[in-house]
Amino acid sequence: MKQFRTIFCFEYLSYAKNKVFVGLTALLIAVMAVVLFYPRFTEGKSKTENTPFAGASKNIAVASTESAGIAEETAAFLQNGLAQHQFTATEADEEALKSQVSDGTYDAAIFLTGDAAYKYIVETAAMTDMTEMTVQEILTVKYQYARMAALGLSAEEAADIMQATVTSETVILGNDQSQNFFYTYILMFLLYMAVLLYGQFVAQSVAVEKSSRAMELLITSAKPVNLMFGKVLGAGAAGFTQLVLLLGSAFVFYGVNKSYWAGNMVVESIFAMPLSMLLYTILFFVLGYLLYSFLYGALASLASRLEDINTLVMPVTFLMIVSFMITVFSMINNVDNGVMKAASFIPFTSPMAMFTRIALGHVEPYEIVISVAILLVSTVLIGYLAAAIYKIGVLMYGKPPKPKELIHALRGNRSK
Repeated sequence: MKQFRTIFCFEYLSYAKNKVFVGLTALLIAVMAVVLFYPRFTEGKSKTENTPFAGASKNIAVASTESAGIAEETAAFLQNGLAQHQFTATEADEEALKSQVSDGTYDAAIFLTGDAAYKYIVETAAMTDMTEMTVQEILTVKYQYARMAALGLSAEEAADIMQATVTSETVILGNDQSQNFFYTYILMFLLYMAVLLYGQFVAQSVAVEKSSRAMELLITSAKPVNLMFGKVLGAGAAGFTQLVLLLGSAFVFYGVNKSYWAGNMVVESIFAMPLSMLLYTILFFVLGYLLYSFLYGALASLASRLEDINTLVMPVTFLMIVSFMITVFSMINNVDNGVMKAASFIPFTSPMAMFTRIALGHVEPYEIVISVAILLVSTVLIGYLAAAIYKIGVLMYGKPPKPKELIHALRGNRSK
């Protein structure tokens, strides 16, 4: 136990004292601070400036195939609904409107071709410009009022019909995916990046020790199990500390600026994450990290040169990428499909698959227990297997062994 504690503390402190590690953590916290304090900094700006899809004020021409009176009436109706833009009635025809938009006389033009039809003319249709969609909604309301008036309804009666709403109540028996999607994706992405990043750190550390012959000295003074578990858990504790600092800082910054984010459904849904999901995040982060880091460390011990690391750990990285892709595509479609259900019980994919199903789908409690139990047992077994490979890898130099050679060496080591 003393050996394990010594190795664990050494690995943890090597990260905690690393300037790059500390600097990266501080940088990420600073970025979150800027993002979450941004509404406070821009509080004095106008509503139009802070509305992403409002766009800049435009000078828009309105013309009609029928008469100037219809163009003037429509321009006035639009002006009342879109006060940030300037609508100007004109008697120009379609070709003239196109020329005026092209030469910059107008930013856009609306050419009425019928009672319920028009053409929206613009030089460049910006992806975030919602002006045309809003114009369509306003003109639809205008047409509906006109039709009801033609049927003999008064303005008051028409207004009552248009303003009538159907009341509804949604009863959610399981998860509300619209509320949980954003924080689920962010947490899953953090898990993905943390496993790849810290798994590579473990592999790099092991390979450096072997290439410098330090591993041979370590293996004579400490048990392989203590070395492997101490190294992996030490790096994992550093990663977990970084994760806690990042998430903790984010919640603190949001708490300070909560009133400024009122009405932002995306941000509010992220920070309204229930405590149970935070605990599941910790559980699957720890087990997922350990499982993959043991594999990274074991395979890296077989490398004689640092250049061999990427080739040796490629299968493990590929497993993680496959797990991520399966989960992402399932989040978009059906999170409880057959592939995701199967992936929830496979140790290499369950950290992401089961976590996502808990957040967005329907999972029975016994399924969670079985999945976690399989993942936990698999992690421990792979940890001991990684220690055995680590012990063998100390004496293996030159070309990395093939799978058959490695299995034969493991059997031979077990029989001793």
